[in-house]
Amino acid sequence: MKRTTTTKIIGLPTDNHEQILKLFDSPKLIGLIGDRNSGKSNLLYWTIKALRENFHFNLFYYGLRAKVFGAVQIFSTEELEVIHDSIVIIDEYASLFDIDDRKQKKAIENSLRLINHNNNVILLSGLPENYRKFIASKLDAMIFKQSSIGDAINGSMVKKRVVNYGGDERGSAVLALKPNEAIVYNGIHYYKVSVPKIEEADTKANNVDILVKIKRS
Repeated sequence: MKRTTTTKIIGLPTDNHEQILKLFDSPKLIGLIGDRNSGKSNLLYWTIKALRENFHFNLFYYGLRAKVFGAVQIFSTEELEVIHDSIVIIDEYASLFDIDDRKQKKAIENSLRLINHNNNVILLSGLPENYRKFIASKLDAMIFKQSSIGDAINGSMVKKRVVNYGGDERGSAVLALKPNEAIVYNGIHYYKVSVPKIEEADTKANNVDILVKIKRS
């Protein structure tokens, strides 16, 4: 009896971790975009861990609550502008750059241009509304966590990229993603990525309950 061969047209889902790691292979500006409590910080810690498991590199960071050993914590744009040949992670970047002051627009653009020129990969993390048009237009790649689409700035490249995404996760008001999920846009294609939780970096794990149930006898 002749055995027939079937062609597999449906594959098993993959974590697609390499789509995040590939973003760091050359100087660029990457934007991590997501609502509050959407898992942005966990993705940052996972990225650091995954990169360290595969590569040697210099790391500088701003705004992360958990201390990152073997990395240099910075506190100002002056420190940023003298970094060379490194990966720079800026969490809650709107607290470092005064994006609401229009007079600071040129200064912020000059800082980002200089940091990029110094052979660095810069990863900014912020809310959808933090990505003003002049910053969003400079992003070489984007990583989306769950995001309220209406909060993105009209006319910005962040708004355009999330609206253009045609996956099932995008509704009319929300790009709905689970805490361990993200959408990577590398400048050409979109990829869905699954990222595990980094327990040791969970700074909220030891928070006490605000409401404590009264025990009645």
